[in-house]
Amino acid sequence: MATTPKKEEAPESGVLQDKPTAAAAKAGDHDRIVMASRRPDGTPDQIAPEFIGDKDVALAAAKEQLAVQAASAVDVAARGVSSSPEGDGATAPPDPEIQALKDAQDKAREEAEARAEREVGKLHQGLGD
Repeated sequence: MATTPKKEEAPESGVLQDKPTAAAAKAGDHDRIVMASRRPDGTPDQIAPEFIGDKDVALAAAKEQLAVQAASAVDVAARGVSSSPEGDGATAPPDPEIQALKDAQDKAREEAEARAEREVGKLHQGLGD
């Protein structure tokens, strides 16, 4: 049975190696993601994240994550709670304090969605093929 002898040098690409090369050190570690895990401040909880896959899917996920997180943060800051019981369907006029809170949440959601667009636009690298 014939075998190919092992090369003593690391390949030029830096992909397969026995010890770190300058090319590998320059590239550094990073995570390829479709949807980010988030820290409490909303930043991605990955190492130098690179969004892959369908950009529209990544953008929709980031928008929803950041919008929900921003609205929740407004609620917690204003009332110290993170959720409220479901309404019973009654149509009474909204309480002014609750309406102000909802307006603040809507504004926070819009800002978070804009942030998601900037983040995914900056970090998206294609379909990952």
